[in-house]
Amino acid sequence: MEKLKSVKKIYRLKDDYIIAGVCSGLAEYFQIDATLVRVVFVLLFISGGAGLLIYLVLWLIIPKEGGKEVKVNREKNVKEFADDLSNKAQVMANEIRKEVKTSKRGGSFFGLVLIILGTVILVEKLVP
Repeated sequence: MEKLKSVKKIYRLKDDYIIAGVCSGLAEYFQIDATLVRVVFVLLFISGGAGLLIYLVLWLIIPKEGGKEVKVNREKNVKEFADDLSNKAQVMANEIRKEVKTSKRGGSFFGLVLIILGTVILVEKLVP
């Protein structure tokens, strides 16, 4: 008699999610870190919006996990993420201010930042 192979299925996880559990479900299925999957979706979103479309389609077609229901406070998770991001941005802003104050050529520093930012935007617009 032939042994039945266990079929690996993909589910949206109920106990590890920020929006709908798509990224954590994909991460579990492919046995990688969920943060990596989230970063890929964000990069796809920033580079033209494909990440959002793919996420929404996967949200619709991937079923919810059938296991236990665990209450997760999404608002708390998102708030913690936003606070962490805000703190990191504040530290970065303080470092830039210190650099400008200690540098005699503070204007050239900001000019360099603007040139780099403009170059990135230009390359994004010219290269598909």
